[in-house]
Amino acid sequence: MWRWSYVLWFLSFVLPLLSQTAFAEVQRFRLDANESQITAKVNDPFGNVVNGALRVRQGEARGDLDRLAETGAVNLVIDAESYNSNIGLRNQDVQEYYLEVKQYPVIRFDSTAVQKSERPQSPKEPFQITLKGRLELHGVQKEVIVPLRLLYQTDKIIAQGSFRFSLEEFNISVPRLFFLKSGNQVDVDFRIVGERQP
Repeated sequence: MWRWSYVLWFLSFVLPLLSQTAFAEVQRFRLDANESQITAKVNDPFGNVVNGALRVRQGEARGDLDRLAETGAVNLVIDAESYNSNIGLRNQDVQEYYLEVKQYPVIRFDSTAVQKSERPQSPKEPFQITLKGRLELHGVQKEVIVPLRLLYQTDKIIAQGSFRFSLEEFNISVPRLFFLKSGNQVDVDFRIVGERQP
């Protein structure tokens, strides 16, 4: 009987310590709006690629590098009104008639799972990660799959990748010029930088 008492005492003492150790490595990174870049590319009615930049308003990434599948998560808030193609009239049209920024001022991305996580061979190489998440755009929420490369440094992370979605699945009208339609597919390229928090 004393053996069971000893085992129970041991477990009650050691398990909390193991639990604290297991979760002690979860790190938090505040996303840097000034260093982060998001670019949306779509074909105009003449087949030319139009690049529009968007600004990250706020965000956070967190996780334990040894257990990213269980602990990794990302939340992003993007300023829809920041859309900038370097052409004033186009910016105004996109913001007012397509993104409808007065009604939908932000775009959100919240990861829901880490589908894939491959650790690099050396610290100078990036992790290969695939996130599943919820993209909220123009008042519509859709699940998206986002592959990315994550470079980890002592005090920062740099995530780079791309994914594609269609305007119609988010109830965004496909721009027209007379009888010509622009492309329905949007390619998003991103470079997100996060600073480690204490």
